[in-house]
Amino acid sequence: MISAVDEKSRVSKNIKYLLEVKKKTRKRVATDLGYKYTTFCDWVNGNTTPSYSSLEKLGQYFNIEPWQFYGDLAEGKVGRSKALVAYANAAADAKLLDISMLDNLGDAQIKSLMESGFRFRHKTLEEYEGVKITISPSDAATELSVSGNQLFISNGDVNTPVPLSKVVQLMDIMQAVLDENS
Repeated sequence: MISAVDEKSRVSKNIKYLLEVKKKTRKRVATDLGYKYTTFCDWVNGNTTPSYSSLEKLGQYFNIEPWQFYGDLAEGKVGRSKALVAYANAAADAKLLDISMLDNLGDAQIKSLMESGFRFRHKTLEEYEGVKITISPSDAATELSVSGNQLFISNGDVNTPVPLSKVVQLMDIMQAVLDENS
């Protein structure tokens, strides 16, 4: 969960971003929406956070959803957020999301979902049986396939079986390297 300080900072950053993009002044927005100028400036400066009803009003004014103030508007993650919320609402009872959803989420979004109790459904080994993945498009392409407890790496006439337990170890090592380098 994000802290109250982070929440104020994020909302403030997004209001500043919207003011810049929509070419609006603080005074104009405060007047248009009927807020005291000093109150609106406190939101912009991150001194206080607007109430949800105020965020609804600001959202209508800037043509965004209120919850988007807690995202990262400047980095264009609004589209992903909409998809995530729609998907999360549909799956809220089960708290189980399809693993393919990971392609559309950032690390912070994944962490937030997992902290709130969501889990990701992986394909079963049977669903991977018979699936072939070509690694290179050349004539001597390397193919990966799963059968039984083995991953088969085929390169031309050579077909090398690798126990899935070794593949899992290799993936753990690769993840550690990726984590260290990010």
